[in-house]
Amino acid sequence: MKRLLTQLILLGFCASASFGAFDYTISNTYEYGVSLHNSESLLITGGGADQIDAYNNSFIEVQGTEPLQLDIGGIGALALNHNSSLHFYDGEMSSLWIYGSATAVFEGGLIDYIRSYQYVNWLNWEPVDQHIEIICREVTTLTDTLLEGIWNVDSDNNGQWDMFSIQLVNQSGYDLVRDNIKITLVPEPASLALLALGGLLIRRK
Repeated sequence: MKRLLTQLILLGFCASASFGAFDYTISNTYEYGVSLHNSESLLITGGGADQIDAYNNSFIEVQGTEPLQLDIGGIGALALNHNSSLHFYDGEMSSLWIYGSATAVFEGGLIDYIRSYQYVNWLNWEPVDQHIEIICREVTTLTDTLLEGIWNVDSDNNGQWDMFSIQLVNQSGYDLVRDNIKITLVPEPASLALLALGGLLIRRK
């Protein structure tokens, strides 16, 4: 089975000179049983995969996928293990499974479920050192089982920010998924301008 997975990786991935920093690239194909080990890296710009497993400090960057559909596009399930990491900019994914000390950052896209098998540290009754970061404009709903909000992305170029709705699936014996999520709000352009102006005034004084 391991041999078959290795062959699929070697045959199915499209290496690209323009993305030389990555070991593998998925751009317009659909893969099955992708497995990364020993600091290997994967860039996804289109197409998709049924299952992706990341181990041993491996890194995945998702810039986009085709619409989520078996044999066509999107990511069916992505499992981050050990110290692996993910940066998700855009695309569609059914489910993220995150274990150990793995980390994930989301800045856009469609994610149906997040399942977290992790613990967080606590300081003054508040969670710290979370493993999942959501970078967005606004959070509209945050409960034990649901996270909704507005990305800082307009992927359709229609003048409206993309919205997201993610189901949080808690696991017995681990911290709640919501406690494992760090929310980073992107300031409004007007707020940034005011901050910059304030800095200039202080400097002049």
